[in-house]
Amino acid sequence: MLFDEAFVRKLEALRLAVRRSVSGRRAGERPTRKRGGSGDFVAHRSYAQGDEFRAIDWNLYGRLGQLYVKEFAREEALPVRLAVDTTPSMAPKFDFARRLGAALALVASQESPSGALAEIERLRLGAPFLPVAPARGLLVVVSDLWDESLRGALAEGRSEKAVIHVLSPEELAPPFSGKLRLVDAETGESRVRFVGDEERAEYRRLLAAHCEDWRSWCFDREINYLRCASSTPLEEVVQVYLREAGVLE
Repeated sequence: MLFDEAFVRKLEALRLAVRRSVSGRRAGERPTRKRGGSGDFVAHRSYAQGDEFRAIDWNLYGRLGQLYVKEFAREEALPVRLAVDTTPSMAPKFDFARRLGAALALVASQESPSGALAEIERLRLGAPFLPVAPARGLLVVVSDLWDESLRGALAEGRSEKAVIHVLSPEELAPPFSGKLRLVDAETGESRVRFVGDEERAEYRRLLAAHCEDWRSWCFDREINYLRCASSTPLEEVVQVYLREAGVLE
């Protein structure tokens, strides 16, 4: 079992947040509402053959002498797609990313059961990774964002999107020093370099610029962005950071 029962119960109290309109709906209207069934009253319309008799407004018939049915807004499950990065650079934080994806899948399954949890559990490092946004609904990407081509996939479609930027403690503050052979996890290319205080300071500057660039890029496109370390307790990420970032509510 991925999580204990206490954590699962906390997940059951959460849901994925959807903020913007989809497919031409009014701004501020939650796009999980559609007509039919039971819920909040929306409008009347003329009775048509096949309509349920219990939907007829008999009070209105008594006043007007014509049959009208009541329409209500009912909840429609939004498509939710979860994409966990499986590229080689994710190796130090893949277990954390997969468990985070599983937690989000459990939250999503309460409104839109889709087998996402089983898909997350089957993920293996090195599998192809190309997130595809649904036409409507929500795409959540968990990645270290070292691949700039991800921006093309995130820019497509009109669905809501959220990016969870996961970095390992070693990526945030490399503990290495001296003469080192550095190997690119994605390409396998290696280079021998001396790493001292100046090199670490330059790395921190470049990393901060990289993260800020992604944050700004997401902000400009109304994409929720959160950066976290893979060493952060998962419950803290879910209960605090994802709610503050507007991914969960």
